[in-house]
Amino acid sequence: MTEPSSGTTLDVGVTAWSAPNPFGEPTAFVMVHPSAAPDDGTFADTIEHLGLRRLDAGGDILPIGTDTLYASLKAMRVELCTPDRVWLSHQVTDDWTTNAIGRRYIVLVIGTAPLPGGADADAISAYLADRTSVHAALVKIRVRFDQG
Repeated sequence: MTEPSSGTTLDVGVTAWSAPNPFGEPTAFVMVHPSAAPDDGTFADTIEHLGLRRLDAGGDILPIGTDTLYASLKAMRVELCTPDRVWLSHQVTDDWTTNAIGRRYIVLVIGTAPLPGGADADAISAYLADRTSVHAALVKIRVRFDQG
């Protein structure tokens, strides 16, 4: 299995937002997706390695073990970390951070279809509605201690 890779030739977009989960609780989301071309296999490998489930598969969104991937909050950024490195870092808001801390997890969404950068809420909702190209998992918040 492949570890999440940042060495892709794809133009990758990252979007973070807060929204209610199915129970009405405010939840922090991070979505990673290609910006222009469809997935070249990079995201498919990452989805398989992390064990994300396609949204149309039904059932619950499952957690990823912190020995595979965890979220670390650092100032106004979320860092998604593997055991040995930061895989992804993205700027977030105070509201997003409050929701992440309140739930003790974030929802990671990986889409394999392109979504242009700067997409508004309606475009993101339409993108998420195509559940065959959207995968998700829960990522637990964990304190990271930098060695140094």
